[in-house]
Amino acid sequence: MRLDIELLQTLSAIADTGSFGAAAETVHRTQSAVSMQMKRLEEIVGQPLFEKQGRRAVLTVHGQNLLLYARRMLRLQDEALASFRSPEVSGEVRLGVCDDYVLSFMPPILASYASAYPQVHISLDSQTSARLIKATGRGELDLALVNIVQPDLDYERLIRDRLVWVTSSNHPVHEAELLPLAIESSCLWGTWAQQALERARKNYRLAYSTFNLGGLVAIVEAGLAVSVMSRSAVPNHLRILTAADGFPELPVTSIGLITNGAPLSAAAQALTEAIRRNLTSERVAA
Repeated sequence: MRLDIELLQTLSAIADTGSFGAAAETVHRTQSAVSMQMKRLEEIVGQPLFEKQGRRAVLTVHGQNLLLYARRMLRLQDEALASFRSPEVSGEVRLGVCDDYVLSFMPPILASYASAYPQVHISLDSQTSARLIKATGRGELDLALVNIVQPDLDYERLIRDRLVWVTSSNHPVHEAELLPLAIESSCLWGTWAQQALERARKNYRLAYSTFNLGGLVAIVEAGLAVSVMSRSAVPNHLRILTAADGFPELPVTSIGLITNGAPLSAAAQALTEAIRRNLTSERVAA
C-alpha cells in the first residue's frame, strides 16, 4: 500500500486546525469524508493515529511521527511542481509581512520558495500592517501580507485569525483592579481592545504602546501589562485569557495579500502563489 498525498494533506489540515470539522472546511470535504480518510490512513500505516481526550481527537505518537513525514512530502511536492513551472525565475521581490506573522507563517513558505527559485532575492520588510499598507501604496513594496484594518482596501483575503488577550504565565497582572494594557501604536486592534473592555465595564489604563510585536511580547512576559495578539502569533510562553478569566471576546481579523497595483514580475507572482498555497491550507486559530 502507498501513502496517498490527499490523505496526508488532510492529516496536516487536522493537525493545523485542531479538529476534523475545521479541517473539512480547509480541504473542501465533509467531516464524515475526513473521518473516512483518516480511517483509511490508519489502515495503510497499521497504527492508530488519533486518540480521544475528552471530546477532542488528538494525534497519537504514531500520528505525530507520520505528520512529520507528511509535511516533508507535501513540501517536496510543492517544490517539485514549482521548479517545473518556472525554473528560470530570477530578480528581486520586495515583500512586506506584518510582524505578527513573520515567525508563525513565513519560515516554511520562504524555505520552500528559496528551494524552488534559488535565483530570486527577497527583500523582506516586517512592521505593522498600517505601515506596510502605506509602503505598498507608495510602490515601495511589490506585495504585502497584512491584517486587513481598512474596509476600503483592495485585497485578497487568505485566512481569518481570532484576536485573543494575553498575559504573563508567571505574573498575575491580569488580576489587577485597574488593568494595565499594552497595545501596538496606531493599530486598530488597540482600539478594539479598549472598546471591548469598556463594554465589559472593566477598568483599565493604557500603560504601554510599541510599534512591533517583539515589544509587546517583552512587556507582557515581564508581567507589566496584558495585550491583544492574533491567536496564531501568541508565543508558547505567554498565557491566553478567556471569558473564564473575566475577559470579553475579541473580533476575528482577516489576513490578506495586497499589491502596489503594478503588474507583478514572474518572481513576485510565484511568491504570491506560494503564500496563497501555504496559508489557505494553514490553520485558522480557534
